[in-house]
Amino acid sequence: MSERIKGVMAAGLTAFNDDLSIDVQGTIAHSRWLLANGCDGVLLFGTTGEANSLSLKERLDFLDALAGSGLPMHRMMIGTGCCALPDTVDLTRKTLEIGIESALMLPPFYYKNPSDDGLYAHFARVLEQVADPRLKVYLYHFPQMSAVPFGHELIGRFLADFPGVFCGIKDSSGDFENMKAMAAKFPGFDVFAGTERYLLDTLRAGGVGTITATGNCTSMMCGAVYAAWKAGAPDAERLQEQLTAQRLALQAYPAAAGLKELLARESGRPSWRNVRAPFLPLPAERAEQLVADMKKVDFRLPAMAA
Repeated sequence: MSERIKGVMAAGLTAFNDDLSIDVQGTIAHSRWLLANGCDGVLLFGTTGEANSLSLKERLDFLDALAGSGLPMHRMMIGTGCCALPDTVDLTRKTLEIGIESALMLPPFYYKNPSDDGLYAHFARVLEQVADPRLKVYLYHFPQMSAVPFGHELIGRFLADFPGVFCGIKDSSGDFENMKAMAAKFPGFDVFAGTERYLLDTLRAGGVGTITATGNCTSMMCGAVYAAWKAGAPDAERLQEQLTAQRLALQAYPAAAGLKELLARESGRPSWRNVRAPFLPLPAERAEQLVADMKKVDFRLPAMAA
């Protein structure tokens, strides 16, 4: 089994061709670029990767291609949580088959207000059917989007009944007090802030890093904050303030469309602007405003290949 991923992770974007099929090589190349520019790991098929706009077959086919990419599988995480239990099982099995042990799982989110017993039964069945001791499950807590939160009592049950399997959580609620409480309550359970705005605070509270959408563009600054924290450097606070300013500027725009606009400009590849409906590319005027706003916070992207 590989070491757990800790530190800075981008919730990677999915690149699309002009016909809106997955640009497999473009997505893989972007993951490679992220790993070379500040990221300790990359999550694919999360919210920013438009996972829920992709079919199960598309995701399984992509994973087959990813297997031959040469990317370091121990630094990759795949979003495998679906509403249908068999889909979660199939995606998780394929993830493990290609050598990736870390799976980020949404709850089955279509039916609202499920009981903790119901959620427990879902995850227990997934583990039973996957039946692979390598599996590392990370819970995806994003109640604003899923409307199905993971409460502390349920997390405690998972940790007690499945030791070594439930390894951590991506908390995208924006509630730092919840992140802090989980880090204190569950030693050894890896808490990732869902926004780099709380990267330094989460690390200081006992968390392990961030898994962030805007990390597609802020990865270098995220990496600088993480490195400064590990080294006990006095400029960690200053770097975090700059990173927070960049995050706040970016989050004023639709995540996938805004990030893809910046990547399209830096790479010279207009296809980066492609998103699947219901998302739409940024209108020209809004795109120019985004660029202007990012200049105000001293934002720069590392060089990208066309």
